[in-house]
Amino acid sequence: MASPCCKDTCCTKVLVDDIAGWIKIYDDGTVERPAPPPEAQQLATSIPPYDVPRNGVTVHDIPADPPLRLYLPATAPLNGRRLPVLLHFLAGSFCISDPSWAMYHSFYARLAASIPVAGVVSITLPLAPENPLPAAIAAGYAAIDWLKSLARPVLPNEPVPEPTSDPINRLRDVADLSRVFLIGDSNGANLALQVAAGFSTAEPGYWGPVGLAGAILLNPGFTRSAPSRSESTDPMNRYMNRELVGRFLKLALPEGATRDHPYIWPVVGDATAVPPLLVSIAMLDSLRDRQVEYCNAMRRAGKHVEVALSAGVDHIFYLKHGLVVSEPENDETAARIAELIEDIGRFIGRRHCCVARL
Repeated sequence: MASPCCKDTCCTKVLVDDIAGWIKIYDDGTVERPAPPPEAQQLATSIPPYDVPRNGVTVHDIPADPPLRLYLPATAPLNGRRLPVLLHFLAGSFCISDPSWAMYHSFYARLAASIPVAGVVSITLPLAPENPLPAAIAAGYAAIDWLKSLARPVLPNEPVPEPTSDPINRLRDVADLSRVFLIGDSNGANLALQVAAGFSTAEPGYWGPVGLAGAILLNPGFTRSAPSRSESTDPMNRYMNRELVGRFLKLALPEGATRDHPYIWPVVGDATAVPPLLVSIAMLDSLRDRQVEYCNAMRRAGKHVEVALSAGVDHIFYLKHGLVVSEPENDETAARIAELIEDIGRFIGRRHCCVARL
């Protein structure tokens, strides 16, 4: 039953913006987030955590600040080795996404089981418009602080303790916090770069034993006010729709900022304060020209940049494979995903003894 006040026109909210069914904004400043649009429901289905291994991984939700989702390999490391940690930043143009979504689970659970890592720590990002940038960047620093809180003195050649059922202790017991890799999807890669740059400005010793060994940028969301040739000529892609992304960015960026802002085009300011990079470029991604331009700029600046090219696939192909009715599973995309996982594993392996303290 409606309250008496709701009958008064002065109390009636007026919808001022509806962004493709994802976000509704009203004239009083309130924001509603309906269920994901039908075309995205398979991608955005929430996968509950589980502590009984599935395909070699367990998944745990940690009520930290910000909340975190852990993907932990079920088997102990070989020879008692301590292993790197992946700190994961979501896609979603800073406005939509949740680490529980099926699109992330399908890839990151597999990744955690396939390469030698202590685990993947996925951050629940504060979203715009309620929390515009730099809120999501601050959440990245807070997540590193959480990793820092796991630290305890480790003696040389100390064996890994016996397995424990507590997920935080499981991560603590096998993690080498001196080798943290930031990893981000699409605009999450932009966040990873911002956090890496900020990491370098902290007072010496602030981060304790935490060190950045590298950043892995998967189909990064690099763009500018003037569209690149690939953005101008490629057919419309609903997962990289320039007009829709622009509406999200308007909500997330500082007032008056354009796509040339460092959050979107990070070839300005502290752009070169980054650890070694692996950049994944899908050859049908409309952002590929800007991604190549970024890699070339970083190499000219003397930074270590490795590139993983994926032929015949488009933006965030590795997240949506098999989850979209109109894009059924196919052997070519499956092969590209397997190659990407191998590329990530090799990059991490090459950085095994080379930690960038920035």
